[in-house]
Amino acid sequence: MLSIVFIAFFALLLLGVPIAFVVYAATTIGIVGTGNNPVILVQQLFAGLNSFTLLAVPFFIISGDLAAKGSTSQRIVDAINVYFGHICGGLGVATICACTFFGAITGSSMATVVAVGTLMLPKLLENGYPKPLAVGIITVGGTLGVMIPPSVPMLTLSVAMEHSVGEQFTAGFIPGLLTTLAFSIWVMIAAKRQNIPRAPKADRATKIRVLKKSVWAVMFPVIVLGGIYSGMATPTEAAVISLVYVILVELFVYKKIKLLQMYHIIGKACVSAAALTLTIATARAFVWYLTTAQVPAMLYDKIVGAIDTRFALLLVLCLLFLIVGCFTNVITVCMILGPMLLGILQHFQVDLNHFGIIAIMMAQIGFVTPPFGLCLFVSMKVSDSSMGEVIRGSAPFLVVMAIVTLILVFCPVLSTFLPGLVFG
Repeated sequence: MLSIVFIAFFALLLLGVPIAFVVYAATTIGIVGTGNNPVILVQQLFAGLNSFTLLAVPFFIISGDLAAKGSTSQRIVDAINVYFGHICGGLGVATICACTFFGAITGSSMATVVAVGTLMLPKLLENGYPKPLAVGIITVGGTLGVMIPPSVPMLTLSVAMEHSVGEQFTAGFIPGLLTTLAFSIWVMIAAKRQNIPRAPKADRATKIRVLKKSVWAVMFPVIVLGGIYSGMATPTEAAVISLVYVILVELFVYKKIKLLQMYHIIGKACVSAAALTLTIATARAFVWYLTTAQVPAMLYDKIVGAIDTRFALLLVLCLLFLIVGCFTNVITVCMILGPMLLGILQHFQVDLNHFGIIAIMMAQIGFVTPPFGLCLFVSMKVSDSSMGEVIRGSAPFLVVMAIVTLILVFCPVLSTFLPGLVFG
């Protein structure tokens, strides 16, 4: 029966069926085919939704969408560009940094690509950046949205593994900044090789003026993350705060979005949030079926019998997440594979924060890996490029991401130091 379930899963996936329906159809085949009561399907679907922490997901998605379509994204880009634009490859570095900062607002890679890419791609091209390099910067910069907290995939992985969301968010800071630094170094090298001209350095008065205009946007992640880490708000409460904050700022401070426009933006964002929430719920049902089918136990026996070191395990898991991430979205990967691997991780004494960072890092790579890398498709639309152009521009950055992943695998302290410091 397991083989039939997986054949159905990948067949529907390759046919382009929405992932939530792919997962639920495969679950239905497995549960009904093994003689279980079909009522379990409904029970597990509800169980997948019945989580206070998961309520944060739609609120973060909606607030991020408002920030992307309002003035918040523009203000962030302006503030970063005025400080970094004059260095070698400065505009590209500013774009990467803007993606990092915006990722801390949206928690979504695709929203980051759209928001920052729409603003920065024309400027990159105007300033002499070759189109492949400019498109590559936009594409991989967007992946930082899942590593820099608050991150929707981190949140769902933590819920799936019954792990502290706050700890996992904290663990993402150093790896996220390390990836940002690695991307920036490559952009500077590429800019120097291709003799891309530098922008003039802004004077102090200009920097202060731009920063004053951007202060409300810059305070967005400070308020949200400050609420979580100070203990004043849970992740779900912080997500609600983020939505209220961005509505007030866009309506009464920047005034770019009118009330009627906000209604339409929130409506579309709610549809996206609902689709993602349904995916999470169906993944929970699929995990229940796999668990009753003894798949985690079989995985445990196979892996423990073949691998004898923690680092070998993590390298194998990197490969597993990369392969699976090429064919489906990161939320599904986290919700299904996370709980199944819990026993194996405990056997090899792998810190859950460290594992979470490795899983999210591989998900980042999956976002820009054919054939189903979501950032590739979003970047194609934003830049009006072919799939080949986007892949060609992203390829050097994929090498950079692979190097960073190896550093994170063999230096677990980069993922565990901050959580240990903050949470003890």
